[in-house]
Amino acid sequence: MGRVLLRLGAFAAVGVLSFVGCSVDSSTELAGDSQLEDGAASLTMDLDGSVAHAVRLDASRVRVDIYDRAGTPQFSADFRVPQGQTPTVEWTYLHPATADAPAPEATTGSMEVELEQLPSLEGAITGAAVIQAQVSRVISGEEYDNWGCDLLPGQYNWIVSCGTKGACCDVHDACFATYGCTAGSWTNPGSEPWQCSVLCNASAVACFTALNPGPSACCWRGNCGEPR
Repeated sequence: MGRVLLRLGAFAAVGVLSFVGCSVDSSTELAGDSQLEDGAASLTMDLDGSVAHAVRLDASRVRVDIYDRAGTPQFSADFRVPQGQTPTVEWTYLHPATADAPAPEATTGSMEVELEQLPSLEGAITGAAVIQAQVSRVISGEEYDNWGCDLLPGQYNWIVSCGTKGACCDVHDACFATYGCTAGSWTNPGSEPWQCSVLCNASAVACFTALNPGPSACCWRGNCGEPR
């Protein structure tokens, strides 16, 4: 975890977090069990409004596909950690078709994510869900700045502000405030300071994918979900 901790150390430098007297339930409930499909480890998780399926394709790659309840593909992410090369995640957001028009061309992107090793299947799903939520918000024109984990919408109820990933959101919020970032940095990183994509967004994905830093500060403040 050395490379993750180095990047997250810089990530955390933009905000000092304190956690006092907050009870945390560290368990994570999965809707699917780890199983084998064609010799590759796989995991299916229910995200309430959608279903995520992760497959370990080989020793250096995990792929996550997210579908709606009807089985229509919504999003995919490939986590690659090749030996001796920079770990990356490449993602594809599939726009829904409407009654009046076919689906627009997919929105795609990639980022370098500091991971020491290939993430667990559950971790990869978590990271993919974070990216999907942010891209969706950019496309809908939604900006946000609430206390706690507004990085993920409410339907992802297996990650909450007072769970083991809450602090990832706090540090990301502080990073955005420091560098003047907006949600648009997720899909158009060249339009904002480089720190927004590299230091804030990529590090948040690494945090959600591989770390468990503890609850959000909003848990002991009692203001989770309130505007900052």
